[in-house]
Amino acid sequence: MLTDPEPDRNIEDLNDDEIYAAIRYLEPAPRIASKQSDDAATANEYHDNGFVICGCLYIALLGCLAVFWLYFR
Repeated sequence: MLTDPEPDRNIEDLNDDEIYAAIRYLEPAPRIASKQSDDAATANEYHDNGFVICGCLYIALLGCLAVFWLYFR
């Protein structure tokens, strides 16, 4: 369970600078160009994995159809 380090502090007691500092603390850091390219590479890896899985399923389906074709021939 989370503990509040300042339980007696009220939100109305905060000034604007403290509120903005808290918002900046909670927001994610701005991304730099190299980090964005790393994230894009990660997204492409997931896309590539999906492509490989779909390709394997397609090949398995063709294999099953070939077995049925040979069986009923």
